Amino acid sequence: MTLPQAGPFHFVVLIPHRDSAQALEPYSRKLFTAGFAGAYSFPNVAPLALVSRACSRGELKALALNQRNLSASGRDGKARALPPQTVDCPSPALSLFGPLLDTPVPAPEEFPASAVLYRFPRLILCAALLGPGDETLTRQAVLPELAVPPFRAAMLANMSLSPLDSGAPAYSFAWEIGEPVWLPAYKEAS
Repeated sequence: MTLPQAGPFHFVVLIPHRDSAQALEPYSRKLFTAGFAGAYSFPNVAPLALVSRACSRGELKALALNQRNLSASGRDGKARALPPQTVDCPSPALSLFGPLLDTPVPAPEEFPASAVLYRFPRLILCAALLGPGDETLTRQAVLPELAVPPFRAAMLANMSLSPLDSGAPAYSFAWEIGEPVWLPAYKEAS
């Protein structure tokens, strides 16, 4: 499948419960202060896949169930934030920086076969986009403390990302997040 070169770009994203998402906002603010120009260029979500089209509500529900099962396997249903990492997206050419989530990404066969263009290898809760030269910042800057509480409650949603005509191309995007689907409630094994 050919990757799109111009927007809008479509993603399926994991959205943490607002308590965890709110904990990431001060982190993004501190990254911006430390010189990360892309700290406000992408929402605080974790992309699962770049897709050719928005997923239907039924497809999102199936993915949400799968994501819940992945979080339940040896993790008591929680996603935990680990030290920040970078993950690349091939189109648009983006690098996302933020805490790694310890929950796996659904297997390729769990996504709608006709829709997936690129499956992210790991879940990064985006705190900033990295532009040219910003990778050096991740090694040289004194990164702020990160305190994102573990979370069970999360949603999946479609997200579109459109490049803006003005501003720095590496950082200038507008996004829209569709109606979310909650992950099913976690039930402990008896």
